[in-house]
Amino acid sequence: MQNVIINQTNDETSVYILENNKLCEMYCYRKDIESTLGNIYNGKVTDIVNGMQAAFINLGLERNAFISVKDALKKVDVAKEEQDTNLKMSDVLKVGQNVLVQVKKEPTDGKGARVSTHITLPGKYIVLMPGTDILTVSQKIEDEAERERLKQIISRVLPGEFGAIIRTDAINASEEALTSDVASLFDSWNDILEKASQSDDVGILYDDHDIVERTIRDAINQNTQKVYVNSEVVYSRVCSALGDERCILDKDADLVSKFGLEAEIARVQNRKVYLNCGGHIVIDKTEALTAIDVNSGKYTGSKDLESTTLKVNLEAATEIMRQIRLKDIGGIVVVDFIDMHTEENKNKIIELMRKEAKKDRSKVDVRDFTQLNLVELTRKKMYV
Repeated sequence: MQNVIINQTNDETSVYILENNKLCEMYCYRKDIESTLGNIYNGKVTDIVNGMQAAFINLGLERNAFISVKDALKKVDVAKEEQDTNLKMSDVLKVGQNVLVQVKKEPTDGKGARVSTHITLPGKYIVLMPGTDILTVSQKIEDEAERERLKQIISRVLPGEFGAIIRTDAINASEEALTSDVASLFDSWNDILEKASQSDDVGILYDDHDIVERTIRDAINQNTQKVYVNSEVVYSRVCSALGDERCILDKDADLVSKFGLEAEIARVQNRKVYLNCGGHIVIDKTEALTAIDVNSGKYTGSKDLESTTLKVNLEAATEIMRQIRLKDIGGIVVVDFIDMHTEENKNKIIELMRKEAKKDRSKVDVRDFTQLNLVELTRKKMYV
């Protein structure tokens, strides 16, 4: 059971996603904080650095953006062909050249944004990819017949030089709904191209930071039972998009207090998370990766050491998968579980983590235990 809360104040709009009444995701948009992730810009190449296989691009922002040669080349299906990585950046881009790019990573610590020419436009059911013919289906759609049905529908309406990722929400969607989604994305893409053609000046062409729109598109799905909002404007937008009665308006109420979320929200920044069994996990973020350590704490168990360890690790595995969603942790994550001696118990941990990963709207890849008894996983950072 999933419920979505959209709480609006004068300064910010916050989104909270609850599963079985437990907070699993939260996002906040403040009017005074500018975000660029997902935005599409008309940029101009200012510098080529062949030694780094990179270039710097002026987007009209405070700092120039960075692009690698891989992100400047045409996107290819790695299962069918290899990208020519022997090309120099000066063979791909030229100083003064205008280029259409999308921000893939926000500016950090004095560095500019990281951008790519591989544009993606997300819709409700598909993600449109101009400039490529790749057509893939979300791995979370496991039914082969449904995967094939969706691919056939989308392939019929996609012209050449357009690819797509078929999203999980497309399961059981009608052909009319899928076709409408594609048409809407083509309208957006044509608007972007028209703006780009009108001027050579650098600047933004597409802003993907309407948090209400992204919530409707990305977070509200077939599993969502209720959407609680405290703004009449938001209520009208959600009802119009959903076409049903799942949205509930509690005008001007503080929904965070009403649902008792204050304490959970306050704990999100804590590096130590306590488990019900008495153990705890410690989450430390570094520039390269996120390290998570599992500790038994006060839990001593009532049977043998292996059983005690398994119980703590199982509870920790579930909580870790919730925490990476709640904290929106992206990139490489390394987990140091309490040492177990049997392969059977290790497999139980991996199976549980992969099961919990299916609840995540982002792509998560959980690997097996390493020789050092560590579990590695990767996750793509979300922003609603």
